[in-house]
Amino acid sequence: MSYAHKETVEICKKQEGLVSSYYTATVLAAIARTKYLVRYETRFSEDRTRLLVESVDEADIRPLPPPNLEVSEKVDAYVNDAWWVGKIVRKVDPNYYVKLDSTGTVVHCPFYKVRVHLEWEHGKWVYPPIKPQTDEDQSNAI
Repeated sequence: MSYAHKETVEICKKQEGLVSSYYTATVLAAIARTKYLVRYETRFSEDRTRLLVESVDEADIRPLPPPNLEVSEKVDAYVNDAWWVGKIVRKVDPNYYVKLDSTGTVVHCPFYKVRVHLEWEHGKWVYPPIKPQTDEDQSNAI
């Protein structure tokens, strides 16, 4: 898939500490057949004086997901300036407690910082496969 100049996208870096997180960025340019130069909206340079700009492999880029229709159990939670994959373990209207897949940490999220988790596969948005609940999952649900 190709991305246009100034298109807003999400970047999922596949490195330790960033797995299962998606950072919003703007495409600045295509710099190779499968590489793009992007500027993050919430990640900064080491000296924290400007937004981080870096080259990213096309495999680490996806378009913005469609708007939320309703929240499901498998969600993305906006925590620490990125969208993290997790699971709702508790709902206290209008907020959620989400257990992050990457760390196992349970975080409190206002409703507007939780969205349905979708995967970007072969150029289209798909719901991830549903996994059977374990006894631990059922005991955490309220």
